[in-house]
Parts: sequence; C-alpha cells; structure tokens
Amino acid sequence: MRKSIRKRLLAGALVVAVGAAGVTGCSSKANEGAKGGESASSSDNTGKPDTWIADRTITVQAYVNDIGNSLPKDLANTEVMKELTKRTGIKLDIQYTPGDKDSNVMAAQLASGTIPDVIFSYMDDSTRKEFPILLKAAKEGMFADVSGLLKDTKVYSHYLEDKYLPDDSRKNIMFRKDFNGAAYILPLSIDSEDRSLIYDPETAYRGGLYIQKSIADKLGIDPSKIRTQDQFYDLLVQIKNGNFKDDNGNPVFPLGPKYWGGSPDTLQYIVPGYTWGVSDGYNLDSNGVIKHEADTDYVFEKINYLRKLLAEGLMNPEFFTMDGTRAEEVSRSHNSAIMADVHNYQDIIYASEDWIPLGPLDDVTGNNAKVEHGKKQNGVWAISADAKKPEEILKFFDYLSTPEGQLLCQYGVEGKSYEMKDGKPVLTDEALKKLNEGDKDYLVNNIGAGFGYTGCVFFSFVLTNIDNMNNFGENRPGANSSNTFKRAVEVAKDYPITYRLVPGLNATGYLSAESMTDVKAQMSLLNYKEMIVQAVYAGTDEDAKKIVESFRQQLKAAGNDKFIEYLTQLYKEDPSAICFDKK
Repeated sequence: MRKSIRKRLLAGALVVAVGAAGVTGCSSKANEGAKGGESASSSDNTGKPDTWIADRTITVQAYVNDIGNSLPKDLANTEVMKELTKRTGIKLDIQYTPGDKDSNVMAAQLASGTIPDVIFSYMDDSTRKEFPILLKAAKEGMFADVSGLLKDTKVYSHYLEDKYLPDDSRKNIMFRKDFNGAAYILPLSIDSEDRSLIYDPETAYRGGLYIQKSIADKLGIDPSKIRTQDQFYDLLVQIKNGNFKDDNGNPVFPLGPKYWGGSPDTLQYIVPGYTWGVSDGYNLDSNGVIKHEADTDYVFEKINYLRKLLAEGLMNPEFFTMDGTRAEEVSRSHNSAIMADVHNYQDIIYASEDWIPLGPLDDVTGNNAKVEHGKKQNGVWAISADAKKPEEILKFFDYLSTPEGQLLCQYGVEGKSYEMKDGKPVLTDEALKKLNEGDKDYLVNNIGAGFGYTGCVFFSFVLTNIDNMNNFGENRPGANSSNTFKRAVEVAKDYPITYRLVPGLNATGYLSAESMTDVKAQMSLLNYKEMIVQAVYAGTDEDAKKIVESFRQQLKAAGNDKFIEYLTQLYKEDPSAICFDKK
C-alpha cells in the first residue's frame, strides 16, 4: 500500500517544486550509528536515568532556513547534544536542504514519497502555503497517527485539553474533522497560557513605522499623536518642506521602505485607514453582507492615496520594490525620514537613539489597537509513517518541552553556560559575553543551545508549552543580565501599544475545506496586495482603474461567489468563527 501511496503523491499536486529536491543539503549529526537510513533502537534501560528513552538515532529533516543556517558543525560534540544523549540515549541527525523556498523543497521531497523519521516546518496558521502540502501528505498516509500516544506524554497531553490549542491549530490543523480522530501534524510554540492581550515591554516587538528622532524634534511633533491618514500625509509634506539631508548630503525621502526591503506587507502600517478587508481582504458591509475589499470603494481610496504620495515625492519611488540590501543601506544612511517597518530588536533601533516609533495609525474604525486573535503557534512537526517506534520519537520531543528539557535546549548545560541562582538560570560571564557580542559560532558550535533563537535555532524552534518567565525568570536567555537590548525595552515602555481581541480565523483559512479545493487552486493564482502595487505604479488613473477592474473579474472567475456563500453559512452558524471587524 505504501508503494501505491507514493506513486499517487509523485503524480499529485506536491510535484509543484520538484526541481528544488536536487539541491545538495547539509546535515548535522549527533551519531553515525544509524545505517542505511534506519534508526537503531534499544529498549534495555537497565541502570539508565529516569529520562532514558532509547539508544537510537532520530533523523530530522527541517524545512526552516533559520534552522539550516545555524546547524552545528559537529552536533554530537556540542554540550547540549552530549547531555541530551546522556539523559535520553537519543542521537540526532538534523538535515536541511537549501532551495529557492523551503516550502518548495518540502513539496518536492514529500512528492518523492520518502522522508526521514521527523520533519519540521514553518507554519503559524492554516493559511500558510506550507499547509496544503502537509495536509495532502497527511491524507495520503505519509505521517504517523499520534492521537493514541498523546495521553501518555507530559507536555503534548495538554493538546487534548479543551481551549489549550488556538482554534485554528485545533480545528484546521491537528484535529480536523476529516482526520476522523487521527492526529498527524503537531503545532509548536504554544504558550502555556493565553497571553495574547498582555503587553509586556520586556518582550514586546514594537514594529511598524519609525521616524528619525532628530526630524521629529525639529518639527516639534509627538510621533505617537500621528493617528489619521490626513495627519500622516501632512507630516510627510512637512518633512519634504523641511529640506532634510541624509548622511551623504542627499535629500531624504519622507517615507522610505521597510528596513528589510520593499514589500506590500507595509500597507498594514501606512494605509490602515483605508484597509476595509480586515480578514485577508474580506469583511462585512453595513448590511451584514460579506465582500472582498476589491469589490468596495476602499480599494480606490487606498490606491489614490498612495499614488498621491508618489506623485508629490513624499514616498521613495522604490518603496515597494527595493531589495533588502539597498533598503538597509538607505535606512542606515538616514535617507528615509520614516521607515515603513522595523522593530525594536533590530540593532538600528536598540544600538542608538536615532529612531523612535510613529503612530500606529488608526484603522477604518478609528482605533489603533493591534488586533489579536488569541493564542498562536509558530511551526509544526510530524513523524513519518515509516519511522520505527514513533512513541519513542514523540517521547523525546515531549521531553524537550518539559521545563527540564527547555532549560537544556535554551541555556545549555549547568556549569558550562549557566549557573542556578535563587532557582533560576543565570548565564556565565563567558556565555553572556559571547551572547552580547553576537558570537554565534560559540553559541552554536560550542554550547549548541537555542538561546532564544540567537544560537542553534533548532533547539528553540522545536519547543512548546512556553512559559519562560515562570520557568526561567526571564523571557530570553540573558535578558536580566544583559545590556544589549536595554534600549529595545525602553522603546517598548516609552511607546506602548494596546491590543484588542477579535476572535476567529482569517476568512481565507477556510479555503482549506474540501469543498473549496477548486476555489483555493484558482485563488492561489491571485495576489490582492500585488495588484494594489501594480495600480499604484500605473501610468494614469484610468490605467489603475483598469487593473482593479481586471482583478475583480479574476476574483469572480476564481469562484469568489462560491467562497462567500460558504463563509456566509459558517458565519451564521458561529459569528466568532471568522475574524470580521464589524463597522
């Protein structure tokens, strides 16, 4: 049966990126004992510690470039892996295959029908492009069903508790109705409690618009008071009329791209007042009818506003198209008076006092509180249906997420990289120095711990049931004793943001329903944000209007009416199912 399954996979939709599989991969091994791709296992636990699982190698394939870019040169000889093997008997062979996109590499490798014991992937919700690939593989029998094993775990047993998982993680990813009680795909990085509406400056990533402090001071403005689209426009005009220069003596652009490069993602920060489709383009109109923003006048409000900024020289003409290297350059040289997006944990912010947050701007309801939907996840993993003794694999990754396992994964080994003081870990002087200096080679290859995603990312990524403050007394390793991010915390304290809860999934999350398969395939060919950008750069207003009209026709042809009918029925049954922000 397995052979026929693989044939179907090979011929199926997963072949979309088959070329990516040919790229040579990299591997970080903790043991060479597994031969021919098989995992050795021994159940003789005589004289072993209570945490012992088995003498075996677990082979892992990661579809996460942050993991691939931070694999130790010799995983077996890192302090963390030596201790893990001592406690559990488990060795790891972590593999990563680079490609144009991790999701394409995953699609190609799953299409081949052969995967190692475990795979890990990005995926913060079921609307991510990785999910259809994983869902198809699960339905084709490539992953082990762990539903019967969860109750015997220390951490993953929480996933069986009512309300523990985010709704999307529970309903659409792990415990789908069409899985008929099985569980194949396990979410990661779930908080032990819902803290989504708690603003904690110690951990807050204060993102969005940032303005040069010197310019704000010269103009005599409080950037946190800039709330409306009109106020934002007036500020950009003031900046242009101020004739400010960058570090090279060139005129600054009032509004520059985000720090990481031009992107339509910045629309959420620069035109929220014209963003009507709050649920991935969809919302309810005043009559309770579901529409896509493209079928409202808001699409023209947004486009016309941005075209005006470009026409008047208030926005860098490469705002949406600039590559990451140049975007960082124009930001660091102060060629942008305002960066469209950066956050307080980038060194351009925390290493100097040159930039301060602006806004955030109000949305169409006149509210600038950040919308949260509740708990989140930050990745998934699955065990191969061909893996030997999947219960041992689950038990190992369950151990990693216990407080004891998380301490090892994030901080390393006691006496080597941290000491316990008052029941909490404190980094040694050497480890703290290496962390502050950004010595990733030491953190990855000597210690091998995650250090809150700044070291060996694998050991941060694979954790769940997160409760760092209660477990370790700080939200990031070294945060209490490090001065590196001092200003990042000060910025978050001085420029707080508020949250508001809008429950439900983004509307497009429901495209994963089996009845929407044909619509999803057509919808995947459309990109509303990119259409906006095309219209913004159109030669004339009439050309911009034609681009919008063409998109409206494409949306209809893709089956948008059928999708809205489906959403309408879901909303009638449960108004909290879709995150509509009613006007």
